[in-house]
Amino acid sequence: MSDSRVIGGTAWTVGGYAAMQVCRFAFNVSLAQMVAPKVFGVMALVSLFLQGLEMFSDLGVRQCVVQHPRGDDPGFLNTAWTVQVLRGTVLWIGTLLLAWPMAAFYGEPALVWLIPVAGLSAFVHGLSSTSLLTYSREVRRGPLVRRELGGYVLTYGGVLVAIALIGERWPGPEGEDLKLAALALGTVGYALCEVALSFTLGALTRHRFAWDLEARRELLNFGGWVFLSSACTFLAAQADRLIVGKLSLELLGVYHIAVVIAALPAGVLAAVGIHLVYPLMADALRDGEPVSRVFRRAHRILVVTAGLLITGVACVGPAFVNLLYDDRYAATAGFVRHIAVAAWFTALLIPGELALLAVGQTRGVAAGQAARLLFVPGMLLGGYWAGGLPGLILGVACCEVVRYAVVALYLKHQGVRVYRSDAAVTLLAGLVLGAYVLVEEAAGPRGRLAVPLVGGALQVVFWAGVYWVWAGPVQLASPLGRITPGTRTTVDGGHSGPTIT
Repeated sequence: MSDSRVIGGTAWTVGGYAAMQVCRFAFNVSLAQMVAPKVFGVMALVSLFLQGLEMFSDLGVRQCVVQHPRGDDPGFLNTAWTVQVLRGTVLWIGTLLLAWPMAAFYGEPALVWLIPVAGLSAFVHGLSSTSLLTYSREVRRGPLVRRELGGYVLTYGGVLVAIALIGERWPGPEGEDLKLAALALGTVGYALCEVALSFTLGALTRHRFAWDLEARRELLNFGGWVFLSSACTFLAAQADRLIVGKLSLELLGVYHIAVVIAALPAGVLAAVGIHLVYPLMADALRDGEPVSRVFRRAHRILVVTAGLLITGVACVGPAFVNLLYDDRYAATAGFVRHIAVAAWFTALLIPGELALLAVGQTRGVAAGQAARLLFVPGMLLGGYWAGGLPGLILGVACCEVVRYAVVALYLKHQGVRVYRSDAAVTLLAGLVLGAYVLVEEAAGPRGRLAVPLVGGALQVVFWAGVYWVWAGPVQLASPLGRITPGTRTTVDGGHSGPTIT
């Protein structure tokens, strides 16, 4: 894989994800001015339900195509596409069957029709072109990013206009159902845009239903553990919001915004990891490079980046929330800092799980998720009983520590040890956050603007120094752009799609 493609893939992945998060955050802030927290809460439940269905049926099709030697074979790709279409159909049927029980459990009648309408997006996404799988395998991120951004801006810009018009025509509670309908239809519209644009990229093969026995066996064998891992991931990762939603939909709306903000850093790392680092790691391992060497490079740069982003959100996030949201969402600021602490342990897991996926050890990822799930009821409910929502969030963090221990054990079997370095970086992150909080309290209201600005700048300098001392030498010795020793620059099969340089 050529250096230019890796550099281009890095730029598009990081820049594209940043641009998408800016768009989403702008939509989030704009929407908060137009709707009540309860509307946020209801749509958060719909999103959680759809995400749950997605993850409970996740067969790891994309990851398998990226990792498998036959990932560019037409028979393999068409079998993967067939599995993808069938999965999307089953998902939508699932929304029809489960909408009423969800509405009854949460006491919100609108969920009866909201979930099936929004669930159409799962069926539509199942029709996406195999070009998305191929471009991910080849780290051709530019066309994928442009597609995602274009569809989002077009669709959700229209949703904001529709909600504004509804608010003018029906300003009271009677307009809430119409606003919810606009948001649900926006989800379907975004899916339609994404699928339509995916067929403009150019696939390696003509799309047709296929059932290659060997390909099916490989996909299902790989996807079996991914399915278990994804199911456990949803139940464990979203349990806090499912519990808060049962307490109050208004509170869920406020809490959900805090989760979205605090989870941004881990989301950045996950996006860079799965779209860029994972394909590069898999490619390097196919070329015979040792697991420990590949992991060390990816681990150090991802963990230092996590230190910068997560401590940044934990420190300046509350001030940012107070600036942009009105009094209805005042509690969001306090939640952001607590959730960011839990997100730190999630970020530490990303390099290890990517390494296990790259060596085909999906069992290790699934075991970590299953172990976390076992501790979720006791940790979250016990934490809530002892300390309210802050205690519940602490329970989330403790569950992530359990998952970390299991993943680290599987990594040890691959000859990779991470305990000491992760503990050292965690201590540094804790010292940075602690120092910021002390200064913030000492400054009081007078430092409301100066402390976040100066503190944020000093954190950038600090983590740049950590990178230079700890991660930089490893990258210089074997740059991420040369994570593979090979020099392949062409794509097997003669694919003539655009090259990112």
